[in-house]
Amino acid sequence: MSWALNKWKIFALFLIATSLVWFLLGFSFIAYCLATGIDFFFGWILIFGAPCSLAWYIGYRCIKKSQLPVKGVPTRPKELPSIERKVPKTESINRKSTKAAFDTSLSKSSNYISEALSIIDSHVDIYLGGRYVVRGAGSEGPVMEATRKFKAAFQLYPENPLLHYAYVSCLHLAMQYKSAEDEMRKCAETHPDFILARLALEGWKKWRSMFLLPPWGIKTKSVHPALSRMIKTGVLLPVRDGIVPRATFFMRDVQGAFQNLQALRYARITLSSVISPVRDPQVIGIYAKIYDDPSNPYDVEVLQIPFRPRGDQIRAAYEYLCIQKNIDFAIIDRNDRILVNKRLPIPRNMQTTNDKIFKMLKASDGIEMSTSQLVNALRRHQQKFSLSDIRY
Repeated sequence: MSWALNKWKIFALFLIATSLVWFLLGFSFIAYCLATGIDFFFGWILIFGAPCSLAWYIGYRCIKKSQLPVKGVPTRPKELPSIERKVPKTESINRKSTKAAFDTSLSKSSNYISEALSIIDSHVDIYLGGRYVVRGAGSEGPVMEATRKFKAAFQLYPENPLLHYAYVSCLHLAMQYKSAEDEMRKCAETHPDFILARLALEGWKKWRSMFLLPPWGIKTKSVHPALSRMIKTGVLLPVRDGIVPRATFFMRDVQGAFQNLQALRYARITLSSVISPVRDPQVIGIYAKIYDDPSNPYDVEVLQIPFRPRGDQIRAAYEYLCIQKNIDFAIIDRNDRILVNKRLPIPRNMQTTNDKIFKMLKASDGIEMSTSQLVNALRRHQQKFSLSDIRY
């Protein structure tokens, strides 16, 4: 007898016992009503109510399932004909072996990636202003060993463009520039919809490996020193989350504006992109509104001119933003303590604006820009644009 059948019988016995209690209560209530002259309609409900009927029905079902002979009820045949297609033993074995091979490949790929990232983290130092030091580059150095591990992971999943991109990025990090360019072309040709490869080729002269970006992700617990020095107020920066280059919205809480950290962690945050009326050079604004205090939300403004030469890191941050479906939003205090680190979906209005910005970036080769040009353009934007003009 199966566990399910035993469970049914126990449940049926319980309901039968319950119905007997209701039955006795009903008779007691009727006797009380007769003695006091009260209408005893509810007594009949207690006696002949649903619990009794349901219990006897379940009991009947259990007797039928147990295949006990009940008069007038035909017993169920011992075996029912199978309606499923019989799978040959060889096919079953092939399925199991295919699944086992897939699991093994996935495990191997993950191990290769973890080992490669560990080598890179121990041999690459990233500093403020895009400066960096790569120890062990060259065709026989440890960085090339990381490259071989990425290649092995990619060969396990050759249809994955991101693994191909990671392999190329590591080739570039190992100073194998010609091989990296050839592989990037193969990646773009094999996966024409993979935008990162196209962007890299378009700005190849200034393009840099994603492994020269500071690390940041939704599980990050500490701020990389290079990020710490770049985050002064609000800023959009290119970062690397594992083997994925991304744009992240950072804010530095210098004045200690957020005292209620509990409210801040659960606060609603809205985002918006703005194409500025200042067009020479074209200014782009990224805005956030933080509802830690719903009656007085906190506004954050990030202004930048991303129309730099192709391959430039500032431009890359906005290109990443435009092709992302979500964005990490982080608030850091003056001591580099992470107050908030959320991955927010990009709202529809913002995505529509981002699509327009991306088209503008595709159409522009960009220009080099001095600090004075940048400051002047941003000042003109703030004179012409008001926070009340933002559509969240």
